[in-house]
Amino acid sequence: MRNFHILAGTLTAILLTGCLPLGAAPVTPAKKVAPKPAIVVKVLALSFDPVIPEEGGKRLTEVCGWNNPRKLADGYINDLKKATNGLIQYKIVQWKDIKDFHTKIDGFKYTPEQYMKCRREGKGWHNPDTADYVKTFKDHDVIRRIDKGEIDEVWFLGGPYFGYNESAMAGPGAFYINGEVYDKVKSKRAFAIMGFNYERGVAEMLHDLCHRTESTMSRVYGGWRVEELTTNWARFAANDIQSNGVAAVGTCHYPPNAEDGYDYSNPRTVQSTADDWLKYPKLTGEKKPVNRESWGGPDYHRNYMKWWFARIPNAPGVNADGRLNNWWEYIFHFNNYDATGKPKKR
Repeated sequence: MRNFHILAGTLTAILLTGCLPLGAAPVTPAKKVAPKPAIVVKVLALSFDPVIPEEGGKRLTEVCGWNNPRKLADGYINDLKKATNGLIQYKIVQWKDIKDFHTKIDGFKYTPEQYMKCRREGKGWHNPDTADYVKTFKDHDVIRRIDKGEIDEVWFLGGPYFGYNESAMAGPGAFYINGEVYDKVKSKRAFAIMGFNYERGVAEMLHDLCHRTESTMSRVYGGWRVEELTTNWARFAANDIQSNGVAAVGTCHYPPNAEDGYDYSNPRTVQSTADDWLKYPKLTGEKKPVNRESWGGPDYHRNYMKWWFARIPNAPGVNADGRLNNWWEYIFHFNNYDATGKPKKR
């Protein structure tokens, strides 16, 4: 009880006099850390979910038992926001529900009967499969809206054989982010187009962004070989099996402890510097044991993606290697930087 009375007396003295009694240790207030400004990404979401007349006018997602596109989008947005402590905030400025199939690059478009026949038989899918991105930009006034700053990014949501890249880029200075490069599109700035398959889940949506991140950072660092740990990006992405026994945060397909591709639920334990990357650029080289429980189940794929994104460096300033300490700038504000990660002259 003695400690309680000392504490009570101290609190009483503070409340009555505004001062601490003689001999009492001052209470050090917690240091306030200014929140990092969020990167807000404004999105036009185009959800192609055709009506199937032979099924009583139900949407394709209902007929096939696939995921609700809006719930997928919400899950993806919330996962990334939580993983980055609010740093990355997607904002869907418009959602368009489109009751039709996407047009292919040769002008072909499935009828509901054709698509369902191919699905039942598992063959007969149209070739070329690629969706006509440029036509879609025209149909939905994308370029004007990009130029006015109304949107920063476009999402296509559709089903299997809709012809989407996981991620593509269009506009001046567009570069490879794991899909087609539409650099002849006459917009004032480049923009990303994400292709999401509602047959799959949120894990695969995060997976798409993970590949986009890999492609972006490989460009910024002048290339990437996972076994050659010569850059900060390569050291970040190191995994035990591909990087000669050195494990850090891992890659999209290979967690730090993986023994094969997509090995997200492997219980094997390795010593990894993954948590050290939370302190970037003040790396110490400290290693900790890592296995599948580091990100947890039951959806090890989705949880690994969140764990991976949580470790993307996001500190202020420029690193000794000449690149920003905040890699999210390159992933989303790519128009502001050249191919080597240096700010463009305005």
